[in-house]
Amino acid sequence: MHNVDDVRRREDLLAAALARFDRADLGFFPTPLHLLPNLGHRLGHPALYAKRDDLTGLGLGGNKVRSLEFLLGKALRDGADTVIAAGGLQSNLCRVTAAAAARLGLRCVLVHNDRRPGFYQGNMLLNHLSGAEQVFAGPVDEVCRAQLTDEIAGEQAAAGRRAFVVRNGASTALGALGYVQAAVELSRQARDVGIEMRHVAMVGAMGGTAAGFVLGTALLGRPFHVQVISVEYSEPVLRGLIHGLAVGALELLRQVDARLDPGDVDEAMSIHERYLGPGYGVPTELSTQALYDAARLEGLFLESVYTSKTLAGCLGLIERGEIPTGEACCFWHTGGTAALFAQAEQLQPGRDPGPPRT
Repeated sequence: MHNVDDVRRREDLLAAALARFDRADLGFFPTPLHLLPNLGHRLGHPALYAKRDDLTGLGLGGNKVRSLEFLLGKALRDGADTVIAAGGLQSNLCRVTAAAAARLGLRCVLVHNDRRPGFYQGNMLLNHLSGAEQVFAGPVDEVCRAQLTDEIAGEQAAAGRRAFVVRNGASTALGALGYVQAAVELSRQARDVGIEMRHVAMVGAMGGTAAGFVLGTALLGRPFHVQVISVEYSEPVLRGLIHGLAVGALELLRQVDARLDPGDVDEAMSIHERYLGPGYGVPTELSTQALYDAARLEGLFLESVYTSKTLAGCLGLIERGEIPTGEACCFWHTGGTAALFAQAEQLQPGRDPGPPRT
């Protein structure tokens, strides 16, 4: 049990620090906090919730909206007229960046490390509808893609434009502040509706989302424990990414308020590699089952790369008793649903895992 007055004091202190950063007004916050009664009943866990960042609003939503509010706030302050982002064909970051640029009246250039597809679907189609210029580098690695991105930024500068590059999938120290803010949001939201939230299952991808939320949780005095579900990296690599980004984000915050002290950030989280499976972007039996169960029991749509593995991890931790039955738990839905339409082949009838597990 946490001291409510202390948590409120920490919330106010942290919110005041975050308010001193430039931000672009992009999302609809707070996002809903929904009970998942049918999934919870199946597991004998009556307090299982979903935090709906798939409903952040802009460009079909998702976690990148929170990061881009801070990143593009800086871009606008610096007088940028063009924003450049890079990712795969179904990059959620690219989709939200394209929508944000349209909203803010900025030009947008997207760099994809793949060939131009025969037709656009999923996020690619939404990028096109948003008016983004899409550059196709062919099947190169991320280093080559980053080099091409820098070359394009140089070309923009030579043409008299001021380009802002969204680096590292928005997983930067500044971008992580979006999920520091999200920790304040959930703490207040749960208290307002009378939920003593004890656990949050959060995706562990490139580290930015998890780092921000873990840091925010630590700065609030650890009102909940963050269960980070790895979908891309081994536990040691992901831990290093989270620590590095959290340190960078804390340095930014302490520049505006030196009183902020998270203590041992590591105590705010546990990292779980067991739900990763064969690797990034490769569904597992458990993640596929979670994708179908969420749709058929809750009308909640996930995708195969990030959210289905995160929910599978959350449900697995409940089944293993690592999230106790009597402690409220929140699965953080980070969006990405538009990519589902490009994953249709692997989800056709005949590959159906069958009815929900009981």
